[in-house]
Amino acid sequence: MPLADDRIYELHANICKAIAHAARLKVLDCLRDGEQCVCRLAPEVGVTETNLSQLLAVLRRVGVVECRRDGHQIFYRVRDKRIFSVIDSMRRILADQLAEADEFALLLQGAPARRASR
Repeated sequence: MPLADDRIYELHANICKAIAHAARLKVLDCLRDGEQCVCRLAPEVGVTETNLSQLLAVLRRVGVVECRRDGHQIFYRVRDKRIFSVIDSMRRILADQLAEADEFALLLQGAPARRASR
């Protein structure tokens, strides 16, 4: 069943590629507390509505977000909140790596090292 396995890897990679963008991560952070209108998201993310639409289209294509229209306004929400567990796990790994880099920099400067707790 290698074809099925390969398809899973492909789908997994597509989601990872979609969220592997600083502005799209910021969009997702803005959607943590629930649905948001594009008109509110754009200034919060710091992009134009046109740019935001492109960012959201990538996330929507892979099923990370979904939208609904209410009159002239378009609202987006995260389709499955478990994506935040993935993002939060990655941030914890990043925090550990940064702490280790700080510790290494201190060692290079001759300062005593602090142990980071995990």
